[in-house]
Amino acid sequence: MSIKHNSSDTAKYRTSAAIVGQALTQATALVVPGMSAAAICTYTDKLLETLCASVFRKETIERGVAFPTTVSANRIIQNYSPTPEDDYILREGDVVKVDASAHIDGYIASAAHTAVATKSPSEIVTDRRADAIAAAYYASEVAAHMIRPGQSARNLVKALGLVASGFGCAVAAETFTCQIDRFVMSGKTAFANRFDPDILVPDVTFEAGEVYTIDCTMSTGSGVARESAHAPTVYQRDVHHQYSLKLRSSRGLFSEVCRRYSVFPFLMRNVIGTNNALKAGVSECVRSQLLVPFTVTADKEPGDTFVAQFKATVMCHHTGPVRLTRALPMPNVRSSTVIPHESEIGQILALDCEQAALPELPRLKNQVPTPIPSQLPDYNAGATSMDIS
Repeated sequence: MSIKHNSSDTAKYRTSAAIVGQALTQATALVVPGMSAAAICTYTDKLLETLCASVFRKETIERGVAFPTTVSANRIIQNYSPTPEDDYILREGDVVKVDASAHIDGYIASAAHTAVATKSPSEIVTDRRADAIAAAYYASEVAAHMIRPGQSARNLVKALGLVASGFGCAVAAETFTCQIDRFVMSGKTAFANRFDPDILVPDVTFEAGEVYTIDCTMSTGSGVARESAHAPTVYQRDVHHQYSLKLRSSRGLFSEVCRRYSVFPFLMRNVIGTNNALKAGVSECVRSQLLVPFTVTADKEPGDTFVAQFKATVMCHHTGPVRLTRALPMPNVRSSTVIPHESEIGQILALDCEQAALPELPRLKNQVPTPIPSQLPDYNAGATSMDIS
């Protein structure tokens, strides 16, 4: 049975997509040597909140960041939104993934883009970084083209594997294609994009009216994810779980979380602020499963391993896929791998994939201050390395 959206639903999906697109464009422009990952995250979240507040102003609705912005470099796969104490300063040549998400009245749009931090943007990247970026980019394009009625999850996972192997890369573990719904970032259908012989890909067929986020993340390493040395900073309430907390700090923390956030993930540092007494309550809230941390993961292979990511939000229309979030231009890379037009992947890319018409956003009266990169020659001295053991 197809899902029907009224004009208001669709307008809010498209507005969320326009907001994410503008924020992601401005965020990726900050991917330069000397820039702080934490500064990019803070700037982008503030910009998302400001843009969300500028639309549908006559409606009393929830709006804002649907998942905190993350900025993950090199081997890091996902969920890195650092505190100032755990910050990372971008270096020349870093492969940097920026992932942003917003919602209007619970209608979510998410997108991610990969850029290379460089002082010479006209210089073409041709090494293994190019393979990872090209693989992730074309995987995202292939997946978007396959969100059409009658197509299956199993065929999509197979196609992503073909793209990865063609570029000598691996699909990163713990990355998913998720059906989304109002206030739901992972609906009744969610499946891993990495094929695992021990886990059966669900027998799911896409239907008209469904909306999906597709997280295409590729690694020049094994793609196997492991917990990094970075502590989680992003958390989410488990609204289906109840527990009587014992510690005063835990009760205070959880009360503050419930007061400020509904169902969407949030940054713990925004809850604690300067009230260090609340920090002691995190452990009990996590142990009791009232709060779920998002682990910062990295490819398990050390050394020169690079991970690239592109994410899109796509609606399955009865006429075919309609991309809600707009794809940004592919970075200035050149891989030695070429996708033949007559190949299975080439034929998928030749299919129609419509770009949704996105609304023009209001001009902001108060601009969000843009962070400035460090000018120090040893700007990465003392900062956390992304080459995690």
